[in-house]
Amino acid sequence: MAGGDEVNRMFLFVPIGVGLMIGSVLTIAYVRSPVSAVPVDDFRVMSDFEWAQVENNDLQRGRRILPELVQPESIAVDEHDNLYTGLKGGRVVKVINPGKANQSVINLTESFDYAKESKRNKKRPLGFRLHGSKLYFADAFQGVIMIDSESHTYDVIVDFNDVSPPLLFLDDLTITSDGKTIYFTDMSVKWNYDDVTLAITEGDCTGRLFKVDVLTKNTELILDSLCLPNGIEIVENETHVLLSEHNYRRLALVNLESAKVVRHIPLPAGPNNIRKRKNGGYWVAMLYIPEPGHFVTWAPVFRQILAGALGSEGTLTKFNLSQGLAVKLNENFEPESIHLDLEGKLSQGVTEVSELSDGTLALGSAISNGITLVDPLPPPVDPLLSTDVST
Repeated sequence: MAGGDEVNRMFLFVPIGVGLMIGSVLTIAYVRSPVSAVPVDDFRVMSDFEWAQVENNDLQRGRRILPELVQPESIAVDEHDNLYTGLKGGRVVKVINPGKANQSVINLTESFDYAKESKRNKKRPLGFRLHGSKLYFADAFQGVIMIDSESHTYDVIVDFNDVSPPLLFLDDLTITSDGKTIYFTDMSVKWNYDDVTLAITEGDCTGRLFKVDVLTKNTELILDSLCLPNGIEIVENETHVLLSEHNYRRLALVNLESAKVVRHIPLPAGPNNIRKRKNGGYWVAMLYIPEPGHFVTWAPVFRQILAGALGSEGTLTKFNLSQGLAVKLNENFEPESIHLDLEGKLSQGVTEVSELSDGTLALGSAISNGITLVDPLPPPVDPLLSTDVST
Protein backbone atom coordinates (compact mmCIF):
# COMPACT_ATOMS: atom_id res chain seq x y z
CA MET A 1 0.00 0.00 0.00
CA ALA A 2 2.83 2.36 0.84
CA GLY A 3 4.35 1.81 -2.59
CA GLY A 4 1.03 2.55 -4.24
CA ASP A 5 0.69 5.80 -2.31
CA GLU A 6 4.10 6.89 -3.53
CA VAL A 7 3.15 6.16 -7.13
CA ASN A 8 -0.07 8.11 -6.73
CA ARG A 9 1.81 11.06 -5.26
CA MET A 10 4.27 10.93 -8.15
CA PHE A 11 1.47 11.06 -10.73
CA LEU A 12 -0.03 13.95 -8.78
CA PHE A 13 3.18 15.96 -8.50
CA VAL A 14 4.25 15.52 -12.15
CA PRO A 15 1.37 17.52 -13.67
CA ILE A 16 1.66 20.06 -10.86
CA GLY A 17 5.37 20.44 -11.57
CA VAL A 18 4.78 20.74 -15.32
CA GLY A 19 2.07 23.30 -14.67
CA LEU A 20 4.35 25.34 -12.43
CA MET A 21 7.11 25.20 -15.02
CA ILE A 22 4.81 26.36 -17.81
CA GLY A 23 3.42 29.07 -15.56
CA SER A 24 6.92 30.28 -14.74
CA VAL A 25 7.90 30.41 -18.42
CA LEU A 26 4.75 32.35 -19.31
CA THR A 27 5.27 34.74 -16.41
CA ILE A 28 8.85 35.42 -17.46
CA ALA A 29 7.73 35.98 -21.07
CA TYR A 30 5.07 38.41 -19.86
CA VAL A 31 7.41 40.35 -17.56
CA ARG A 32 10.24 40.51 -20.10
CA SER A 33 7.99 41.25 -23.05
CA PRO A 34 9.12 44.25 -25.10
CA VAL A 35 5.50 45.35 -25.58
CA SER A 36 2.86 46.73 -23.26
CA ALA A 37 -0.17 45.32 -25.04
CA VAL A 38 -3.43 47.25 -24.90
CA PRO A 39 -6.99 46.27 -25.85
CA VAL A 40 -7.86 46.53 -29.54
CA ASP A 41 -11.59 46.34 -30.17
CA ASP A 42 -14.06 46.48 -33.04
CA PHE A 43 -12.18 44.20 -35.43
CA ARG A 44 -13.88 43.31 -38.70
CA VAL A 45 -13.31 40.18 -40.79
CA MET A 46 -14.01 39.30 -44.42
CA SER A 47 -17.40 37.77 -43.68
CA ASP A 48 -18.61 41.11 -42.28
CA PHE A 49 -18.51 42.77 -45.71
CA GLU A 50 -20.85 41.86 -48.55
CA TRP A 51 -18.52 43.37 -51.17
CA ALA A 52 -15.71 41.08 -49.96
CA GLN A 53 -17.71 37.86 -50.52
CA VAL A 54 -16.17 37.14 -53.90
CA GLU A 55 -13.56 34.82 -55.31
CA ASN A 56 -11.24 36.01 -58.05
CA ASN A 57 -7.65 35.74 -59.23
CA ASP A 58 -7.38 39.31 -60.48
CA LEU A 59 -3.91 39.86 -58.99
CA GLN A 60 -2.54 36.68 -60.61
CA ARG A 61 -2.85 38.04 -64.15
CA GLY A 62 0.36 39.72 -65.23
CA ARG A 63 4.09 39.40 -64.74
CA ARG A 64 6.89 40.32 -62.42
CA ILE A 65 9.78 42.40 -63.75
CA LEU A 66 13.27 43.16 -62.45
CA PRO A 67 13.61 40.53 -59.71
CA GLU A 68 16.90 42.15 -58.67
CA LEU A 69 14.94 45.04 -57.11
CA VAL A 70 14.62 44.10 -53.43
CA GLN A 71 11.28 44.84 -51.78
CA PRO A 72 10.03 47.93 -53.64
CA GLU A 73 7.32 48.97 -51.17
CA SER A 74 6.04 52.10 -52.90
CA ILE A 75 5.90 53.09 -56.58
CA ALA A 76 5.43 56.51 -58.16
CA VAL A 77 4.41 56.77 -61.82
CA ASP A 78 5.23 59.70 -64.11
CA GLU A 79 3.36 60.93 -67.20
CA HIS A 80 5.36 58.55 -69.41
CA ASP A 81 4.57 55.51 -67.22
CA ASN A 82 8.12 55.36 -65.91
CA LEU A 83 8.31 54.01 -62.35
CA TYR A 84 10.18 55.28 -59.29
CA THR A 85 10.73 53.18 -56.20
CA GLY A 86 12.94 52.63 -53.16
CA LEU A 87 14.63 49.40 -52.20
CA LYS A 88 15.73 47.64 -49.06
CA GLY A 89 19.24 48.95 -48.40
CA GLY A 90 18.44 52.53 -49.41
CA ARG A 91 18.72 52.72 -53.21
CA VAL A 92 16.20 54.81 -55.13
CA VAL A 93 15.72 53.83 -58.78
CA LYS A 94 13.86 54.90 -61.88
CA VAL A 95 12.52 52.22 -64.23
CA ILE A 96 12.19 53.45 -67.81
CA ASN A 97 9.70 51.67 -70.10
CA PRO A 98 8.80 49.04 -67.50
CA GLY A 99 8.00 45.63 -68.94
CA LYS A 100 9.02 46.56 -72.48
CA ALA A 101 11.93 45.34 -74.59
CA ASN A 102 13.87 48.57 -74.06
CA GLN A 103 13.31 48.60 -70.28
CA SER A 104 16.18 50.10 -68.26
CA VAL A 105 16.95 51.04 -64.66
CA ILE A 106 18.70 54.19 -63.39
CA ASN A 107 20.08 54.40 -59.87
CA LEU A 108 19.07 57.89 -58.71
CA THR A 109 21.19 57.60 -55.55
CA GLU A 110 24.38 56.41 -57.20
CA SER A 111 26.23 59.71 -56.70
CA PHE A 112 25.26 60.45 -53.10
CA ASP A 113 24.20 59.03 -49.74
CA TYR A 114 21.33 61.04 -48.30
CA ALA A 115 22.00 59.58 -44.82
CA LYS A 116 25.76 60.21 -44.84
CA GLU A 117 25.72 62.99 -42.24
CA SER A 118 22.91 61.47 -40.20
CA LYS A 119 23.24 60.19 -36.64
CA ARG A 120 21.22 57.20 -37.77
CA ASN A 121 23.06 54.78 -40.02
CA LYS A 122 20.00 53.11 -41.54
CA LYS A 123 17.93 53.90 -44.63
CA ARG A 124 14.62 52.53 -45.86
CA PRO A 125 12.85 54.61 -48.53
CA LEU A 126 9.11 53.98 -48.35
CA GLY A 127 6.25 56.20 -49.60
CA PHE A 128 6.97 57.96 -52.95
CA ARG A 129 5.42 60.93 -54.74
CA LEU A 130 6.32 62.92 -57.86
CA HIS A 131 5.86 66.62 -58.49
CA GLY A 132 7.39 67.59 -61.79
CA SER A 133 11.01 66.45 -61.81
CA LYS A 134 11.10 66.31 -58.01
CA LEU A 135 10.72 62.94 -56.36
CA TYR A 136 9.70 63.05 -52.70
CA PHE A 137 9.80 60.08 -50.36
CA ALA A 138 9.46 59.21 -46.70
CA ASP A 139 12.49 57.34 -45.41
CA ALA A 140 11.55 55.24 -42.39
CA PHE A 141 14.67 56.32 -40.47
CA GLN A 142 15.85 59.62 -41.95
CA GLY A 143 12.89 61.86 -42.74
CA VAL A 144 11.34 63.40 -45.84
CA ILE A 145 13.80 63.51 -48.74
CA MET A 146 13.62 65.13 -52.19
CA ILE A 147 15.60 63.90 -55.20
CA ASP A 148 15.68 65.89 -58.43
CA SER A 149 15.30 63.15 -61.02
CA GLU A 150 17.00 65.29 -63.67
CA SER A 151 20.05 66.65 -61.82
CA HIS A 152 20.33 63.65 -59.45
CA THR A 153 20.78 65.95 -56.46
CA TYR A 154 18.89 65.72 -53.19
CA ASP A 155 17.60 67.82 -50.31
CA VAL A 156 16.40 66.89 -46.83
CA ILE A 157 12.98 68.49 -46.43
CA VAL A 158 12.39 67.13 -42.91
CA ASP A 159 15.11 65.61 -40.74
CA PHE A 160 14.00 63.09 -38.13
CA ASN A 161 15.22 65.45 -35.40
CA ASP A 162 13.19 68.42 -36.63
CA VAL A 163 10.26 67.58 -34.36
CA SER A 164 9.90 66.50 -30.74
CA PRO A 165 9.80 63.68 -29.98
CA PRO A 166 11.89 62.80 -33.03
CA LEU A 167 10.35 61.04 -35.99
CA LEU A 168 10.80 57.32 -35.46
CA PHE A 169 8.97 55.50 -38.25
CA LEU A 170 8.05 57.58 -41.30
CA ASP A 171 5.97 55.63 -43.77
CA ASP A 172 4.14 57.61 -46.43
CA LEU A 173 3.48 61.11 -47.73
CA THR A 174 1.27 63.04 -50.10
CA ILE A 175 1.70 66.45 -51.69
CA THR A 176 -0.65 69.26 -52.70
CA SER A 177 -1.17 69.99 -56.38
CA ASP A 178 0.88 73.21 -56.16
CA GLY A 179 3.80 71.30 -54.66
CA LYS A 180 4.01 73.62 -51.65
CA THR A 181 2.80 71.37 -48.82
CA ILE A 182 3.56 67.78 -47.91
CA TYR A 183 1.54 65.72 -45.46
CA PHE A 184 3.30 62.69 -44.00
CA THR A 185 2.82 59.96 -41.42
CA ASP A 186 5.01 58.85 -38.54
CA MET A 187 3.67 55.47 -37.53
CA SER A 188 4.85 55.35 -33.92
CA VAL A 189 6.80 57.26 -31.30
CA LYS A 190 7.84 53.94 -29.73
CA TRP A 191 8.56 51.43 -32.50
CA ASN A 192 10.70 51.82 -35.61
CA TYR A 193 10.62 50.07 -38.98
CA ASP A 194 12.56 47.04 -37.73
CA ASP A 195 10.00 46.34 -35.01
CA VAL A 196 6.75 46.93 -36.85
CA THR A 197 5.44 43.50 -35.82
CA LEU A 198 5.77 44.53 -32.18
CA ALA A 199 3.83 47.72 -32.86
CA ILE A 200 1.02 45.59 -34.31
CA THR A 201 1.18 43.09 -31.46
CA GLU A 202 1.04 45.84 -28.85
CA GLY A 203 -1.89 47.62 -30.47
CA ASP A 204 0.16 50.81 -30.66
CA CYS A 205 -1.77 54.07 -31.18
CA THR A 206 0.98 56.69 -30.89
CA GLY A 207 1.20 57.54 -34.60
CA ARG A 208 1.24 61.12 -35.88
CA LEU A 209 0.23 63.18 -38.92
CA PHE A 210 2.42 66.14 -39.91
CA LYS A 211 2.58 68.77 -42.59
CA VAL A 212 5.65 70.59 -43.89
CA ASP A 213 6.02 73.70 -46.00
CA VAL A 214 8.36 72.58 -48.79
CA LEU A 215 9.99 76.02 -49.21
CA THR A 216 10.46 77.06 -45.57
CA LYS A 217 10.70 73.48 -44.25
CA ASN A 218 8.53 74.51 -41.31
CA THR A 219 6.97 71.32 -39.91
CA GLU A 220 3.76 71.18 -37.87
CA LEU A 221 1.93 68.42 -36.04
CA ILE A 222 -1.68 68.05 -37.21
CA LEU A 223 -2.91 64.99 -35.31
CA ASP A 224 -1.55 62.38 -32.91
CA SER A 225 -2.77 59.20 -31.17
CA LEU A 226 -3.29 57.46 -34.51
CA CYS A 227 -3.27 53.67 -34.61
CA LEU A 228 -0.26 52.80 -36.76
CA PRO A 229 -0.93 55.26 -39.62
CA ASN A 230 0.97 54.15 -42.71
CA GLY A 231 -0.67 55.10 -46.01
CA ILE A 232 -1.93 58.61 -46.78
CA GLU A 233 -3.66 60.25 -49.75
CA ILE A 234 -4.94 63.78 -50.23
CA VAL A 235 -8.52 63.94 -51.45
CA GLU A 236 -9.62 65.82 -54.56
CA ASN A 237 -10.49 69.14 -52.93
CA GLU A 238 -7.33 69.05 -50.76
CA THR A 239 -9.29 69.92 -47.60
CA HIS A 240 -8.95 66.38 -46.23
CA VAL A 241 -6.55 63.48 -46.24
CA LEU A 242 -7.37 59.79 -46.11
CA LEU A 243 -5.22 57.82 -43.67
CA SER A 244 -4.68 54.12 -43.07
CA GLU A 245 -4.87 52.99 -39.45
CA HIS A 246 -3.45 49.51 -39.70
CA ASN A 247 -4.01 48.45 -36.10
CA TYR A 248 -7.76 49.08 -36.28
CA ARG A 249 -8.33 47.80 -39.84
CA ARG A 250 -9.79 51.09 -40.96
CA LEU A 251 -9.26 54.28 -42.91
CA ALA A 252 -9.61 57.68 -41.28
CA LEU A 253 -10.80 60.76 -43.15
CA VAL A 254 -9.12 63.78 -41.56
CA ASN A 255 -10.31 67.37 -41.93
CA LEU A 256 -7.10 69.36 -42.30
CA GLU A 257 -8.61 72.63 -41.08
CA SER A 258 -10.13 71.26 -37.88
CA ALA A 259 -7.43 68.56 -37.45
CA LYS A 260 -10.12 66.03 -36.60
CA VAL A 261 -11.14 62.62 -37.87
CA VAL A 262 -14.58 63.09 -39.43
CA ARG A 263 -15.17 59.55 -40.64
CA HIS A 264 -13.88 56.00 -40.31
CA ILE A 265 -14.12 53.44 -43.12
CA PRO A 266 -13.81 49.86 -41.76
CA LEU A 267 -11.95 47.20 -43.73
CA PRO A 268 -11.44 43.44 -43.29
CA ALA A 269 -7.64 43.76 -42.93
CA GLY A 270 -5.02 46.31 -41.97
CA PRO A 271 -4.70 48.84 -44.80
CA ASN A 272 -1.37 50.03 -46.17
CA ASN A 273 -0.74 52.67 -48.84
CA ILE A 274 -3.61 54.52 -50.52
CA ARG A 275 -3.39 55.87 -54.08
CA LYS A 276 -5.85 57.61 -56.38
CA ARG A 277 -7.34 55.73 -59.31
CA LYS A 278 -7.11 57.19 -62.78
CA ASN A 279 -10.89 57.44 -63.19
CA GLY A 280 -11.78 58.55 -59.68
CA GLY A 281 -11.74 56.75 -56.37
CA TYR A 282 -8.86 55.07 -54.59
CA TRP A 283 -6.80 51.91 -54.34
CA VAL A 284 -6.02 50.53 -50.89
CA ALA A 285 -3.33 47.88 -50.54
CA MET A 286 -3.57 45.33 -47.73
CA LEU A 287 -0.56 43.34 -46.63
CA TYR A 288 -2.24 40.19 -45.33
CA ILE A 289 -5.61 38.66 -44.47
CA PRO A 290 -5.98 38.07 -40.73
CA GLU A 291 -8.17 35.04 -40.28
CA PRO A 292 -10.76 34.99 -37.45
CA GLY A 293 -8.93 34.30 -34.20
CA HIS A 294 -5.62 35.69 -35.48
CA PHE A 295 -3.32 36.45 -32.55
CA VAL A 296 -3.66 40.24 -33.03
CA THR A 297 -7.25 39.85 -31.77
CA TRP A 298 -6.18 38.10 -28.55
CA ALA A 299 -6.48 39.72 -25.14
CA PRO A 300 -3.53 41.98 -24.22
CA VAL A 301 -2.03 39.52 -21.73
CA PHE A 302 -1.69 36.79 -24.36
CA ARG A 303 -0.27 39.13 -26.99
CA GLN A 304 2.23 40.38 -24.45
CA ILE A 305 3.31 36.84 -23.60
CA LEU A 306 3.62 35.96 -27.29
CA ALA A 307 5.87 38.95 -27.99
CA GLY A 308 7.97 38.16 -24.93
CA ALA A 309 8.40 34.55 -26.01
CA LEU A 310 9.06 35.12 -29.73
CA GLY A 311 10.48 38.63 -30.05
CA SER A 312 10.16 40.76 -33.17
CA GLU A 313 11.43 38.23 -35.74
CA GLY A 314 9.52 35.32 -34.22
CA THR A 315 6.30 37.31 -34.15
CA LEU A 316 6.73 38.07 -37.85
CA THR A 317 6.36 34.35 -38.63
CA LYS A 318 2.80 34.51 -37.29
CA PHE A 319 1.72 36.73 -40.19
CA ASN A 320 0.78 35.08 -43.47
CA LEU A 321 2.25 37.43 -46.05
CA SER A 322 2.04 35.00 -48.95
CA GLN A 323 -1.24 36.37 -50.31
CA GLY A 324 -2.09 39.43 -52.35
CA LEU A 325 -5.14 41.65 -51.94
CA ALA A 326 -6.27 45.17 -52.77
CA VAL A 327 -9.53 47.06 -52.31
CA LYS A 328 -11.05 49.56 -54.70
CA LEU A 329 -12.88 52.55 -53.18
CA ASN A 330 -15.26 54.88 -54.97
CA GLU A 331 -15.03 58.67 -54.80
CA ASN A 332 -17.05 58.67 -51.56
CA PHE A 333 -14.44 56.41 -49.91
CA GLU A 334 -16.79 53.43 -49.90
CA PRO A 335 -15.30 50.01 -50.74
CA GLU A 336 -16.79 48.63 -53.94
CA SER A 337 -14.65 45.61 -54.83
CA ILE A 338 -11.79 43.42 -53.67
CA HIS A 339 -9.09 41.91 -55.89
CA LEU A 340 -7.12 38.85 -54.87
CA ASP A 341 -4.25 36.45 -55.32
CA LEU A 342 -4.93 34.16 -52.38
CA GLU A 343 -2.45 31.58 -53.63
CA GLY A 344 0.34 34.13 -53.92
CA LYS A 345 1.22 33.02 -57.45
CA LEU A 346 2.13 36.54 -58.55
CA SER A 347 1.23 39.07 -55.86
CA GLN A 348 2.38 38.76 -52.25
CA GLY A 349 2.52 41.18 -49.34
CA VAL A 350 1.04 44.04 -51.35
CA THR A 351 1.82 47.47 -49.89
CA GLU A 352 0.76 49.72 -52.77
CA VAL A 353 -1.31 49.75 -55.94
CA SER A 354 -0.49 52.42 -58.56
CA GLU A 355 -2.10 52.72 -61.98
CA LEU A 356 -0.38 53.21 -65.32
CA SER A 357 -2.09 55.10 -68.13
CA ASP A 358 -3.43 51.93 -69.80
CA GLY A 359 -4.90 50.56 -66.56
CA THR A 360 -1.98 48.25 -65.75
CA LEU A 361 -1.44 48.05 -61.99
CA ALA A 362 2.06 48.38 -60.54
CA LEU A 363 2.22 46.69 -57.13
CA GLY A 364 4.66 47.44 -54.37
CA SER A 365 5.51 44.74 -51.83
CA ALA A 366 7.08 44.50 -48.40
CA ILE A 367 8.37 40.96 -48.99
CA SER A 368 8.68 40.28 -52.73
CA ASN A 369 11.52 41.22 -55.04
CA GLY A 370 10.77 42.81 -58.37
CA ILE A 371 7.80 44.92 -59.43
CA THR A 372 4.52 43.16 -60.19
CA LEU A 373 2.62 44.45 -63.22
CA VAL A 374 -0.99 43.28 -63.16
CA ASP A 375 -2.97 43.33 -66.40
CA PRO A 376 -5.80 45.88 -66.61
CA LEU A 377 -8.78 44.53 -64.69
CA PRO A 378 -11.96 43.66 -66.60
CA PRO A 379 -14.89 46.04 -66.09
CA PRO A 380 -17.31 44.97 -63.37
CA VAL A 381 -20.28 42.92 -64.46
CA ASP A 382 -23.60 44.65 -63.98
CA PRO A 383 -26.06 41.94 -62.87
CA LEU A 384 -28.97 43.99 -64.26
CA LEU A 385 -27.49 43.65 -67.74
CA SER A 386 -26.97 39.90 -67.57
CA THR A 387 -29.33 37.76 -69.62
CA ASP A 388 -30.57 34.27 -68.86
CA VAL A 389 -30.15 32.36 -72.12
CA SER A 390 -30.96 28.94 -70.65
CA THR A 391 -34.43 29.14 -72.12
